[in-house]
This record gives sequence, structure tokens and C-alpha cells, in this order.
Amino acid sequence: MPALLLVVFSAAFGADGAYDLHIGATVRNGNLQVTPRVAGPAGKALRYEMVVTRHGGAGSSNSSQTGSVRLDESGEARLASSSVSVGPRDEYRVEVKLYEGGRLVAEQSVRHP
Repeated sequence: MPALLLVVFSAAFGADGAYDLHIGATVRNGNLQVTPRVAGPAGKALRYEMVVTRHGGAGSSNSSQTGSVRLDESGEARLASSSVSVGPRDEYRVEVKLYEGGRLVAEQSVRHP
């Protein structure tokens, strides 16, 4: 089975650089699984947006999720997960943005190819 190349782009915004966002994208058996997690100051309430876009021979799909999360006492949280069927020649992009109040504090994206 050929290895898939995932290109990851990350950016942290804000002077404190307090948040560490991991998009957690893996492909197994024709399924793209996205399980993002975040680390930062314990107890912080955050809002997130996740968009998964796929283009391929079977057509296109676009999925978006938004939600809120509070970091636990160890400063960690998992965001909602997403799963999309992908073919070996499909192109896809996953974007996750994290907000504290109205301020963007972290974002990460993955694309293939």
C-alpha cells in the first residue's frame, strides 16, 4: 500500500502562544479519520471550527462542524471527530480553527496531495 503524503500547516496566533493544536488526521482502509485535540491553560473555554473537503472520482463532499470545549484540569481537550471515505486518488483538505472569545488563537490544516 503506498504511503500517503499529508502536508500540515500550523499557525499560532496571539502574543502568549498558549495553545497547541493537533489536527490528528489519519487515513486507514479508505477512511480519513480526523480527531483533533488541543492543549493550553487549564479551564479555558474555547470555540472551534472544523471543515473537511474532499474531491475525487465519486464526486465532492464538504463537511463542517463547530462547537465549544473547555480544557480539563491538565489543560487538554479533544474536539469532535470526523470521518470521510476517501479513494487513493482523492484530494482532500482539513482545516481546524480555535477561538478564545472572538480571537483566533490557533489553526491547523492538512491537505492531500
